[in-house]
Amino acid sequence: MWIRDEYTPTLHEIAWLASEEGQAACDEMAAGHPADTPTAISRWRERLDAERVTAAWRQVLLRQAARTKFSRADRMIFDRIGVEQSTDEVVATHKARRFAGCGRIADLCCGIGGDTLALAAHAPVIAVDISGPRSAMAEHNAGVYGRRAEGVIGDVELTHPDADAAHIDPDRRPVGRREHELEHGSPDLRAVEKLVGRYAGVAIKLSPGAGFERLPFPAEIELISHHGQCKQAVAWTGRFITAHRRATVLPQGENISAADQRELVWPPSRPVEPGLWLLEPDAAVIRANLVGVLARQLDAAPVDPHIAWLVRERPVSTPFANAFRVIDTLGFNEKKLRPWLAGHNVGSLEIKTRGVAFQPEDIVRRLKLRGDRRAVLLIARIGDKPLAILAERA
Repeated sequence: MWIRDEYTPTLHEIAWLASEEGQAACDEMAAGHPADTPTAISRWRERLDAERVTAAWRQVLLRQAARTKFSRADRMIFDRIGVEQSTDEVVATHKARRFAGCGRIADLCCGIGGDTLALAAHAPVIAVDISGPRSAMAEHNAGVYGRRAEGVIGDVELTHPDADAAHIDPDRRPVGRREHELEHGSPDLRAVEKLVGRYAGVAIKLSPGAGFERLPFPAEIELISHHGQCKQAVAWTGRFITAHRRATVLPQGENISAADQRELVWPPSRPVEPGLWLLEPDAAVIRANLVGVLARQLDAAPVDPHIAWLVRERPVSTPFANAFRVIDTLGFNEKKLRPWLAGHNVGSLEIKTRGVAFQPEDIVRRLKLRGDRRAVLLIARIGDKPLAILAERA
């Protein structure tokens, strides 16, 4: 708790952490000699200045947290907010592929360099951030991957490096709380629009919850999921536009797209019946509103005009949806649920919901199941009534 969560390392600390002595201190702390108690801190202060002990131990903790995002986290330099806001390595690598062929790339609002290090695999990068320490961290972190980036301190509303294309990650916490809309980011939507006019192609990192329809410039909207979680939205402009909407699932790298707004229309719905296969689209497909596109590709139909679950006759393997074989259905009634599940010998239950306010954990706790069968209970509002769907995972 003695580590200040909002602390950003100074340029002097970054230079030391990147040095041989700084790296050695971090490695030793991480290998079993932490600075996490008064006694341990006192021992370390016999060898290093107090500020360096604090700086090194802080990096050890941040690197542990960053391992879920970066394969080389143990050599990178971070601050806590920078780690939280950075694009993880898998997503950044996917995005950076569209920049192949560029001679020079501007990474604006680069932060600690999550996108910088991936972009630098394709071309030299100018990494611009209003924070000097952040731009220095971006330059260092790209170097950890053996790539070239030049950290530049600057306000991206005024600092526009010469480049073939640009990536921009507006700060969504300009007043401390997370904002979803570009209008409330820094730079704001007006400034972003000017940057779109400045470069031949721009990738704008957005919140998956942003209102994409309000963008004042033409853009392809890509929703990206990683292991089933919708991690990021990107607005691609200019030379990067290849579709109207796109959903990409990682780590598979597969994508599905719509060429224009008309393709987003859903086909007619179909009732859920035992023996059918129910498909739960990936989060990126749902957020990109590509459920209709997926339904037509798989010869499937939505269970309701407002519920993003699909049904079809035959099993199918697709990276864009989880599949379940429907065993039985029941008009949802919690009093009837327990004997119904007992009749199917269900003892272990996973619950998924759509369009209802039920809390799955509360339902499972009250059911007290004792059977031998493992199943999935999907509860959705079909029309004006909730329906319980008993199923097995494919």
